[in-house]
Amino acid sequence: MTSFAGTLPGDARKTNSEETRWHFSKLKLKRSMASPWFAYKHGPPYMTGNWFGLRDKLVEKGVEITSSYVFDVLGNTTGGDYQATRYDHSWGFDSNFDLEKILGLKGLQFHFSWIWRAGQNLSMDAIKNQFNVTSIFGSEQFRIYGLYLDQTLFDGRLSIRGGRIATGDDFASSPIYWIYMNNAIDGNPISLPLNLPFITYPTATWGVRTILKPVHWFQYKFGIYNGDGRVGRMEAHGADFTLRLKRGVMYIQEFHFMPGQVKESKWLPGNYKLGMFYHSGRFFDQYLDVNDGSYQVSGMGQKKHIGNYGLYTHCDQMIYREEDDSDQGLTAFVVTTWAPANINKFPFFIDGGVFYKGLVPGRDDDIAAWGFAVGTWSKKLANSQRDNRDYNSVQAWPQGMEMMVEFTYKAMITKWLFIQPDAQIIVNPNGEGRYKNAFVVGTRVGVTF
Repeated sequence: MTSFAGTLPGDARKTNSEETRWHFSKLKLKRSMASPWFAYKHGPPYMTGNWFGLRDKLVEKGVEITSSYVFDVLGNTTGGDYQATRYDHSWGFDSNFDLEKILGLKGLQFHFSWIWRAGQNLSMDAIKNQFNVTSIFGSEQFRIYGLYLDQTLFDGRLSIRGGRIATGDDFASSPIYWIYMNNAIDGNPISLPLNLPFITYPTATWGVRTILKPVHWFQYKFGIYNGDGRVGRMEAHGADFTLRLKRGVMYIQEFHFMPGQVKESKWLPGNYKLGMFYHSGRFFDQYLDVNDGSYQVSGMGQKKHIGNYGLYTHCDQMIYREEDDSDQGLTAFVVTTWAPANINKFPFFIDGGVFYKGLVPGRDDDIAAWGFAVGTWSKKLANSQRDNRDYNSVQAWPQGMEMMVEFTYKAMITKWLFIQPDAQIIVNPNGEGRYKNAFVVGTRVGVTF
């Protein structure tokens, strides 16, 4: 499990992503003799401290236990359906067992995590928009999350993880996304889980993921996951361990180039990714019926397609660094996704932005950021909605485009506490043209225990 200087995961989670060797340097902390209860030499300090030395002893024996709590308070001051304020929170618990230290099994770790969420959804309740203004809403309950084994081989060049995992933890993911609060960016590009069963936090499913890193500037990922989206249903509390392969299997791969990541490099650090995926399940056509006419006009069943596919790209590049070997400076990023318009709600999606770490003098770990996201609904779906309105006298608004713009500042009060004021503009909520643009303000607070 890894943490970054200047940022805590916005969704109360930890990952073992290879991208931990990113722009945010790892914390290097020394035990304070004046305050031995509060200091923690194995990583970033926690609010509960070192447990009078117990935390160190557990890590030495191969056991690491962490917990982080995040809550949001957000309100739409204008626009949307009506004005309101909502609160939600996410509390994550992680335990990692180094089986090399415990059982002598070299390079093998066992991970178990669970979460507790509660609150209300401002987007669903008051704004009526698609891009949720908070990334920590969803699955408001206590539920099991990760449960897997992770094996590294050949000095870390090969990593194999298997068990209860989420596609979104290793694919179409980046620590950059955690800087933001809107769910269109934070977590994964929102079009992926909206289009198909692309399993993301806080839901896990059976899967196997492999990472091959032959050189320091390139790695290749491949994963196979159970493609049944029902594993995330509330009544299961994350404990649906059945394997329903008849509902489809998700195959995904990612090519990841990492220039400028080593100390002696002449280039500023960056990450460039190309991902491709295929889901073998059945998907309904957005417009056609079984006879290739409009199903809204004919009243017949929607045409079914076997398989769904698409691709995504991610590019982030540091464009200004304050000093050599420093992680302070300006970074820009852009993310795109594409999928066939006849079977996907969002055939094209783009998000991106810029952020500056250490913008304010004396606040080296703070992050100031601006981001945006734009999603366009399928024209096939819009045509179907139009037919439903014109031929069935149903009140319907064909959906076109929704855009989100976010301004945020993550202030690290201590190494274990951040406060993040945030402002968002929601343009054309739900893409229908019937709700006014919304202006949302609020804050996020995160604590690592």
